[in-house]
Amino acid sequence: MQILLNEHGSPGTVYGEETLILGCGGAILNEMNLHEAAGSGGKVTFRGKFQEAEAVNKNKRMYPYDVLNTNIQKLEEVLGNGGLVGELDHPTDSIIHFSNASHKVSKLWWEGKTLMGEGVILNTPMGKLLKSLLSDGVRVGISSRGVGNGKVNEEGILVIGESYKLITFDAVADPSTNAAFQERVVSKRREESVNPIPVQPKNHVNSVKNEASSIHNITKELVLASIGGMIRNSTNDIKKRLS
Repeated sequence: MQILLNEHGSPGTVYGEETLILGCGGAILNEMNLHEAAGSGGKVTFRGKFQEAEAVNKNKRMYPYDVLNTNIQKLEEVLGNGGLVGELDHPTDSIIHFSNASHKVSKLWWEGKTLMGEGVILNTPMGKLLKSLLSDGVRVGISSRGVGNGKVNEEGILVIGESYKLITFDAVADPSTNAAFQERVVSKRREESVNPIPVQPKNHVNSVKNEASSIHNITKELVLASIGGMIRNSTNDIKKRLS
């Protein structure tokens, strides 16, 4: 049984090897090098910072360089054989669910202690949703998902242990690594102004409820009576014109 690690304990707390550890990514897709290739059917690629070794992220976790580097080496074959599939939002387990797949990572490499990566957004339902979020300016990040152990040090920092196994990188709303801001290379689009939502008076909700109540109170008999009255009025008008 895997334990989902959202918060860590006091100094000295040890987490076992089956702990599911989320949230050490840091690439902000909106601020990465995004590129939509012409004639590719809208395929969007991304490239930039994914993670940083030996650095404390905002969740107070630290990943040693050797631990991450060992995992990157183990993933080289996967990366070369079609890419590492990631999901839109972290799931609650370590399994990669194709039904939620939104992107794939095709390459990972080091620049000092900064883990860089590149990939492509998939033409799947979740991939299309991810592209739509980015097009609408929603801040989306990349966050790692893995299982392993860790120990909280005297400074309250959870240091990830050697048994850590990196599963993939998911697209999330709140990545935990301090992200590097990068120049965007996508073409600039004209920003269109959006009409603000009009402010409704305080009694607006009550008036809507009253109108809805009145509509629900209309019975079948009232509707038939109203139609009958309209027919009688039309008949009388016709008779007057013929007389």
